[in-house]
Formats: sequence, structure tokens, C-alpha cells
Amino acid sequence: MQPTPRIWLGDDGIMRIEFPQDYQFTLKDVQELNRRHREIRSERGPLLVYAMSVAEAEHEAKQFASSDDAVAVVNAMAILVKSVFTRALAEIFMKFHKPPYPTRIFTSEADALAWLEPFCDRLGENDSGSGESA
Repeated sequence: MQPTPRIWLGDDGIMRIEFPQDYQFTLKDVQELNRRHREIRSERGPLLVYAMSVAEAEHEAKQFASSDDAVAVVNAMAILVKSVFTRALAEIFMKFHKPPYPTRIFTSEADALAWLEPFCDRLGENDSGSGESA
């Protein structure tokens, strides 16, 4: 059994999910994270995903990230990556699963947080956007 991802709400209003080293996430994992996210905050808001070392993601898990259940609590997502491999996984996710909220890939946590900050002012609003890389 692999370690559990950490999920928390920062003082800045940004929800965070940090995946353990070489994490391989499944649909069940993503559904559980969504459940835990809703326990912490049920309104829509920005999400920072620390995916520095995600090794693999099931197709169904990536689909869930664009589902109505995910959209109900996310108005923007920044994905923090450190390797070319993880960036490629994130870009494939954005290309083929097209999250219905603004999504960008970052290599700098400070840049990701700066990009997410305006979305804190729009908690609960319906935003639309497309994925991009920074």
C-alpha cells in the first residue's frame, strides 16, 4: 500500500494536495481526495497540486479531474512539477482531459501561488478557461 497524499487548506485560501514520492494514483485515490477536499471546503476555490514525483495516473483518474464532482470544488488549478516526465504527464492530462477551469503547469511554487491568488477572490464563482504551461 502506498502512502496517502496530503491535502490541506492554506491560510491564503488555496487548497493544496501533495503527492508522495513516485505516487501512482488511481480513480479510487482521486475520488477519496475529492471527498476529503469537500470535507475541508465545499465551495469552489483554487487548487495547487504538488505533483513533483507522480509516477503514473490511471486514465479514469485523469478523467475524474474534469468531472462535475471535481469542478464543483475547483475554480483554477496550478500543477507544480519538477521533472520533464511529470511535466509530460501534466501536459497530456491538460490536452486530452481539458479541465473546464483554468489550469497551468509551473516549476516554481511562488509563480504558481501568484497565478492562483486572483482566484481566491472568486471563491464559488463559475470560471471557465483552458490549460496552459508556464
